[in-house]
Amino acid sequence: MKKRIFIATVVASVLTSCLVGPKYSRPEIKSPEAWSIQSKFVNPRDTINNLKWFELFKDSVLNNLIAHALKANLNMGNAVIRLEQSRLVYGMARADGLPSIGYNASGKINNPSLNAFSVTGTASWEIDFWGKLRHAKRAAYEQFLASEEGMKTVKSMLVSEVAAQYFQMRDLDNRLLIARRTFESRTKYYNLINERFKGGDIAELDVLQADQQLSLAKATISSISRQLNATERSLNILLGQMPVAIPRGLQNADERNIPLIPAGLPSSLLEQRPDVKQAEYILQSETDKIGVAQAARFPNLSLTGFFGLASAELSTVISDGSFASNATATIMGPIFSFGQNRRRVEVQRKEAEVAANNYVNTYLTALGDVENALVSVQTYGDEFDARSRQAAAATKALMLSQERYTNGYTGYLEVLVAESAMFDSELQASATKAQQLSAYIYLYRALGGGW
Repeated sequence: MKKRIFIATVVASVLTSCLVGPKYSRPEIKSPEAWSIQSKFVNPRDTINNLKWFELFKDSVLNNLIAHALKANLNMGNAVIRLEQSRLVYGMARADGLPSIGYNASGKINNPSLNAFSVTGTASWEIDFWGKLRHAKRAAYEQFLASEEGMKTVKSMLVSEVAAQYFQMRDLDNRLLIARRTFESRTKYYNLINERFKGGDIAELDVLQADQQLSLAKATISSISRQLNATERSLNILLGQMPVAIPRGLQNADERNIPLIPAGLPSSLLEQRPDVKQAEYILQSETDKIGVAQAARFPNLSLTGFFGLASAELSTVISDGSFASNATATIMGPIFSFGQNRRRVEVQRKEAEVAANNYVNTYLTALGDVENALVSVQTYGDEFDARSRQAAAATKALMLSQERYTNGYTGYLEVLVAESAMFDSELQASATKAQQLSAYIYLYRALGGGW
């Protein structure tokens, strides 16, 4: 028993020591110590792993839409299929390192009598002396992990796009409401001015200017309605469904309790961003494929054999003397191939170099995404505060201008300017709020938040 254990240990050591191919090492990346942007809307110390996407906004309708998209979106479905495909490929690579067992049955009748009947089992096993099969198995497993991270990337993109389109839709709902309210207000004011013109109290110019403003509000309603319809259709595509009305939840203005996004450290992107992790798994896989190419330059050792029953007569196939067996060891290897095998190794090395560059570039892109998102969160937050103050001031200015005009202290031009300013400021404040909410979503995605 001890002798068998000793032999098995020696054989395992020899096989392991003959493993050819480079060992993987992560490319050196000098991460910045902190983000260049410090935002009052972001928690710089905590980790994104402590915050889930459904905790960002308390809108149950939005959360239900996201959950539906994760189940029904076709791109998400393809990502799941690719993941299952990678799992199957990995299973095939694992099986390559195990013995192959089969069967064979034959019967031959000749005249003169040279009959032969046999029922045998067959077995073959390629000895992975140089590590070709082990490298191939690891490469397939790393491709599977890369597919898994790729699916997470698709999920991240899908969730963020559904949320951003939803905020856009609620913004258009609000802007449509503003336009309709403005149209009703301008209609009343136009009728008032028109009556005053008929009474000879004002000039026709005031009526024409009021009519222009009324027509502008009506045109704005049509424009926003068209955009709203297109946004709903886009959401339906993300949800993987036919065009139907999208349910509404909270208005954008009601999304006030937005949590601080945990930014963490720049180096954390290496472990959090699924696209960065996917790029590294691809690099690891391409590195292992170098080992596969190198092992192909050395001889292959395989064992084959059969065992079973054979006889010249069918009636005696299962008799005591019909047992037959055979075992063969085969070694095969290249001698001269005009440098093809060597060039395959070099080609694969270049593939690994490309994968390394892609990995570094993906990380740099991730850093840029976070920095841009941090700027967006900070500036959209400040801009919305300013737009809100602007809208409030414009509303009060319009009220005062209308009173001055009604009492004859000013011309209609002052009312015209004040009304246009209020309308524009309300529309801009609404749009900025939607952009601010989307900026939070994109920051969370850029940091590799768990979707």
